[in-house]
Amino acid sequence: MSWVIWGKHLSIEWRSGTGIDIEFMDSKAVWTQNSFTGEVEAMPFMGWMIRLPCVIISYGNVYTFTEDEQ
Repeated sequence: MSWVIWGKHLSIEWRSGTGIDIEFMDSKAVWTQNSFTGEVEAMPFMGWMIRLPCVIISYGNVYTFTEDEQ
């Protein structure tokens, strides 16, 4: 499940792990699907992620790099 709240994506998804973890990231690779073309690709994610037993909650944005950025 995914929602846009205050301009960022909130996502809740199932996982098969049982540990507890909180992570703040600025360039973690995540799999995304383009809603227009259906193409699946890896893109960097900036935000936070909480891993609980059987569930992952993430909040942030996915972004792209351009060749002009250094």
